[in-house]
Amino acid sequence: MKKLSTLAAFVATLALFVSGQVCAEEQDVVVLESVEVTKTTVNEVNALSSPKEKGRDYLAYVSGGLSAYQEDIDSTVGKGSQFRIAWGIQYNEWFGLECYVQLTPAIAAKTILDDLEENIDQRILSYSISTKGNRYGGILGKFSYDLRPDTTLFAKVGIARFEAHQVAANITLDDPADNVLFRYLELEGGADGYSPVVAIGYEIPIPYKDSKKTSGELSLTQMFDDKVKNLSFNVTLKYTF
Repeated sequence: MKKLSTLAAFVATLALFVSGQVCAEEQDVVVLESVEVTKTTVNEVNALSSPKEKGRDYLAYVSGGLSAYQEDIDSTVGKGSQFRIAWGIQYNEWFGLECYVQLTPAIAAKTILDDLEENIDQRILSYSISTKGNRYGGILGKFSYDLRPDTTLFAKVGIARFEAHQVAANITLDDPADNVLFRYLELEGGADGYSPVVAIGYEIPIPYKDSKKTSGELSLTQMFDDKVKNLSFNVTLKYTF
């Protein structure tokens, strides 16, 4: 009887041990599955800045929006906003290349007239002035840093070609010298060249935090050439393929 009791106790202990191991393994599986779900969620949120998540070595994107300016006669930029479009390739989480085209508002004819009156000693009898906005087109290297899964800081550095100072004016001046009652003055301006460009800003997914293809960018862009030196505030929407 003692042998049977001992054997029964041994079998019960063994069964308890085996059931405990099985439960422990099931808990480990649950924990591992939880970890995998968490990693998957993070990767999905980071899909905007992780080309590997798309199954290729790069991401392609297009963006469009508005750039706002303050009036500046030296760069012949008017006050207001104009469109900006860009397209680019994101090679990895931190580097990409972007091409862009950007316009500026045309400077007001009254601003040109006031500047002429300050620089011409004769009285202006009549005038006809037309202006056009500046045009920029360039290529930028984009450097990104993820602050959080849903917020990315970036800096863009590159060079842009510009066409600026598109001003034409026909002016009638009161010129009493040599008994001349008035004379005509024709002015036509224009400048082109290349300027270094630097932009800084941040990008967030929109309209939702887990949006994978659409995002918004807020940035400041500075042109450095003296002919077009100006600062713009940019708001753009971006779509990633």
